[in-house]
Amino acid sequence: MKKKFLLIVFLILHSFIFSKTLSYLQPSENLIQGRLKNGMEYYILKNKKPENRATLNLVIKAGSLFETDKQQGLAHFLEHMAFNGTKKYKKNDMIKYLQSIGLSFGGDLNAYTSFAETVYKLQIPTDKKNLETGFDVLKEWAINLTLDPKEIENEKKIVIEEWRLRQGITQRITDVQRKILFSDSRYNQRFPIGLPRTINGATSELLRAFYDKWYQPENMAIIAVGDFNVKTVEKIIKSYFDNLKSKKVKLEKYSISLPTKNSVTTFTDPELTSTTFNIMWKDKNYPINSENALKKELIHQLFYSIINTRYSILAKDSNSPYVYSSFYDFGLSEDVKSYAITARAKDNKLNETIKDILTIFKGVALNGITQEELESEKLNIRNNIKTTLNNIDSIKNNIYVAGILDQILNGNTFLDIKQQSDLTNKILKYIDKEDIRLFAQEILKLKYDVFITAQQSMKKSIPTDRKIEKEINTIFNQKSIKNSGVNFKTELKELNLKEGKITQKRSFKEYKQFRLSNGIDVYYKKTEFKKDSIDFELFKYEGNSALNYTSYINSLFLPKIITASGVGDIDYKSLPLYFKGKNFSVSPFISDYSQGFSIVTNKKDLNEAMRYFRTLIANPKIDENILKTTLELNRETIKNRDNSPSYHFTKIYSEVLTNSNPRRTPLKLKDLNLVSKGELERVFKTLFTNFYNYKLVVVGNIQEKELKEILERYFANLPTVKNSNSYKPLDIKYPTGDIKKKVIKGIDKKASVVLTFPYKSKFSLDNRVLYNAFSNLLDILLIEDVREKIGGVYSIYSVTQLDKMTFDENYLQIRFSTDPKRVDEVVKKVKEVIKNIQTGKFTKEKIVDIQNNYKLSLETSLKTNSFWSRYLGRRILFDNYEYYTPKRYNSLVNFNSVVDFAKKSLNIDNCIEVVLLPEREE
Repeated sequence: MKKKFLLIVFLILHSFIFSKTLSYLQPSENLIQGRLKNGMEYYILKNKKPENRATLNLVIKAGSLFETDKQQGLAHFLEHMAFNGTKKYKKNDMIKYLQSIGLSFGGDLNAYTSFAETVYKLQIPTDKKNLETGFDVLKEWAINLTLDPKEIENEKKIVIEEWRLRQGITQRITDVQRKILFSDSRYNQRFPIGLPRTINGATSELLRAFYDKWYQPENMAIIAVGDFNVKTVEKIIKSYFDNLKSKKVKLEKYSISLPTKNSVTTFTDPELTSTTFNIMWKDKNYPINSENALKKELIHQLFYSIINTRYSILAKDSNSPYVYSSFYDFGLSEDVKSYAITARAKDNKLNETIKDILTIFKGVALNGITQEELESEKLNIRNNIKTTLNNIDSIKNNIYVAGILDQILNGNTFLDIKQQSDLTNKILKYIDKEDIRLFAQEILKLKYDVFITAQQSMKKSIPTDRKIEKEINTIFNQKSIKNSGVNFKTELKELNLKEGKITQKRSFKEYKQFRLSNGIDVYYKKTEFKKDSIDFELFKYEGNSALNYTSYINSLFLPKIITASGVGDIDYKSLPLYFKGKNFSVSPFISDYSQGFSIVTNKKDLNEAMRYFRTLIANPKIDENILKTTLELNRETIKNRDNSPSYHFTKIYSEVLTNSNPRRTPLKLKDLNLVSKGELERVFKTLFTNFYNYKLVVVGNIQEKELKEILERYFANLPTVKNSNSYKPLDIKYPTGDIKKKVIKGIDKKASVVLTFPYKSKFSLDNRVLYNAFSNLLDILLIEDVREKIGGVYSIYSVTQLDKMTFDENYLQIRFSTDPKRVDEVVKKVKEVIKNIQTGKFTKEKIVDIQNNYKLSLETSLKTNSFWSRYLGRRILFDNYEYYTPKRYNSLVNFNSVVDFAKKSLNIDNCIEVVLLPEREE
């Protein structure tokens, strides 16, 4: 959340009043802004990441709020129709063209509709031809939708399937919460997805009426961010959009009224598996367009971080009545925002949860915070700003587009990173403890809305609304709350480590390899994709596969428990404060066939990250509070999960697919009885105290000289004693034949379907590439034939698993939701699409599209640390491994090879079909 704050609050700025003279913020001088003679706005920003790519947005400042009663849902429907034909691009021609240059529908080509806006998105290569085509597409969306009646009828099924996809427990909760947040405002009456009856009643005339009225140049804006010449882009925008005519239709303003009294709403449902308490306050929202506004926003962010740290520390105590609690805010409309606290209560501890979390909040309003808390949070913000500045060249287009969108839609000022840094550092100096306390007091002056969700079985045990309100008011009216003092330790002890040596060095084209004196091999690649980021991956191919069942169960909990328990003299209460102002993470992991540590750090904290890592190894902590709380939470989850249809769906699917293998099916209560401090310590000792056969991959901006010092000081002296410990294949076999299983549970108006086809061929790197290509081709054809032609789904996608370390657990999986009455029809169509690939009944151009997509994706991936970390991992697993260049990829992936691969790797008659159907529909 803090990083999101940096890249959004620093790019997007909100709100009001600093001194008698307002110091208004000036937008970044790098942002080119203009307005055409017809009223259309445009915003252009040059950015390097991803290279040779541009992100283009067409922003329509009209969404569902502007619909008439007969149009509810048609703003969103219209967005769908933009991909169903324009005067220049017939249905799917646009998508086919963009796929032909390697782009993907849903990824590089997308759109969304909200209350106040509709936004169309494109990501394209930045050569002049494709740039012009991109803006031509935006223009076609803006003024030339054909809205063919036949296509409207076809699209109705897809929009209804999107509506259906949202149905379920989450939607039922949202429907209730929506009434609380939006009361009787137009926002409550115009939810963007719309109503089935208006979707089914959509006509060309109704859609055209909305389109012609609101899709006007003065209601539009163009955003272009990318690796291009801004003058060229500005010239293209003017040539395509300057001559559009405008009707000058005035946009109406809709708002949400602030509550005049407190309210309490309780919602119970048979599918809920936990109890949550939410308290929300609505307040006026102002644009962040002055130094004053930035000060106010920074006060808010400091407050949120401080109180959430307090909540987090107390939640880890075994006596805490709640599992977690969080304070946050969110926008409701352009001029109204909401502050909220949400907490998940432990079983039958709702009252204690309410009392504890609100007493903490009230305590801040009465007593304020400590200077230590304030300074640690300021340090955290400053450190994050510095990291953002250091990595400025790696910020991707979508981050800047979000900032520009907020300026267009909410009046926030778009600043560049340097401006944000200077202003934030300047204003932080003037924020004191009293500012934080006064903000908490301001919230308490507002009327609140309480929203409680709980299992149906708890309905009688939940206090009445009046009792809950009385309890809250009693807490909020307290005149004094005693501060509870806690002594925190936030310093690591110095380590007494005897340095090892680098005994061997080899240089290769893409990387360097070192052998340490303890036998650990290091694979190193220096990159500058992120100027201030270094990734270390220390791992061994072993994992929990060879452990007995008791140790296996403990290994599932060990990484989380040991990470949360603290390190060295730093206990779990001190840990959050220790990490303030630091930008590193040390994460142990254990999987079936590997274990190790992922360490991600900036340059400043490099040595501290290494000290933390070595302290964690030398003195692992397993805190009794953390252990007890973790097991208690899991017990509650297991006891309550029977209410969830999705749990039963997952359980049955796992049982059918793996013949009820205990390592692939959900945990049971008896499994938790196997977890103990002693057994956790034994597993840690087995996996993390002897580093024989471990490998280390290092990727990032670190010089070889500095890396050598780190390796000799922290890695070359890790204990390595020769042993034969290794992974053990679990020998899980998938069933043969055509298997169908129905799970009847819940009341959702949809069927959820998973089709799994076990992999039938051998593993090889070529086959792995072909499997991914097959999946990409399948996704394209599923969209065309299952979504577009028969309107059977809104979203459908395939996933493949094929690797050396997955042994026989390799498969093709296809997931979708649909109308319960259409399951057999859609499944039949899916299998027909697969059969068409196996018999070569698809156009060869689709393979060219996949080849072009691979080329574009690889160009971007090659500029990321994660790609090179995976690459070096592959070098360890496979001798002489090299990634597939576009030339090598194209020589392997062609029409014939994909057809042949589909035939030999997949048996259409060996399908495991598991379907979740409702008991009844409500």
